[in-house]
Amino acid sequence: MTDLDYDAIVVGGGVAGLAATMVLARARRRVLLVDAHQQNNLRTTHAGGVFLHDGEAPSALYARGREQLTPYPTVDYRDGVVERAEVIDGGFRVDGVGTRTVVLAQGVQFAPSAIPGADELWGRSVVHCPFCDGYESRDLRVLVAGTDDYLAHMRAMLPFWVDDLTFVEQSAIARFDPAATGLRVTFVDGRMEQFGRAFVQQPFSQRTGLADLLGCARVDAGPLTVDDMGQTSVPGVFAAGDQTGMAMAVNLAVGAGHLAGVGAVFALMQH
Repeated sequence: MTDLDYDAIVVGGGVAGLAATMVLARARRRVLLVDAHQQNNLRTTHAGGVFLHDGEAPSALYARGREQLTPYPTVDYRDGVVERAEVIDGGFRVDGVGTRTVVLAQGVQFAPSAIPGADELWGRSVVHCPFCDGYESRDLRVLVAGTDDYLAHMRAMLPFWVDDLTFVEQSAIARFDPAATGLRVTFVDGRMEQFGRAFVQQPFSQRTGLADLLGCARVDAGPLTVDDMGQTSVPGVFAAGDQTGMAMAVNLAVGAGHLAGVGAVFALMQH
């Protein structure tokens, strides 16, 4: 068997990766946590609805997670993007580092918005998730913009949170600009209106390059296929958080990361 540097390499330092690392560290496993600091919600001012941390800034959540790992001597850290991964005798090699198991927790990548000005306001007056930002929008005048499918979905959901709603096709908007309270919307026909917040469809893609290199199966070329313990189709490779196709929520990602960590511990016990 090839000499391996770690029992587990966790790729991704968001809440899913941090939770998996915590489980492995407490089992006294040698863990390398690799973090590119590219979590999508770093752009947002708060993480709404997070159990025990409602309204806390995502950056603070990540910093606290890293801090709580510092007492565990078996955890190493590396900042950067992982470029390579392969199956080797007895385990895996990730950017030249050998490991017995891998936990993939890189999340998804949001595409730039097609609406000029939207990205600059993202996470403040431009959002996309009712569960994260619906309650804070309850007393605001809210614009909803996207495709027909997105608008139909939001017409069914958002009235539970918000009373004053305006729905438009995304193509009807020329640009967003900041305003003293909320944002100013310029429409293609020249109209300008002010809203307290906008819910905007945000396309995304899975960060599955490493999974593809390792041969992990995906659902319709999208999220990774995992079993009840978060293991992918490749034994010894686990996945957690947004990469598994679950709803994009911090609470769910923490649970999935914990589960993947437990799964990795069980896999290590068998070899």
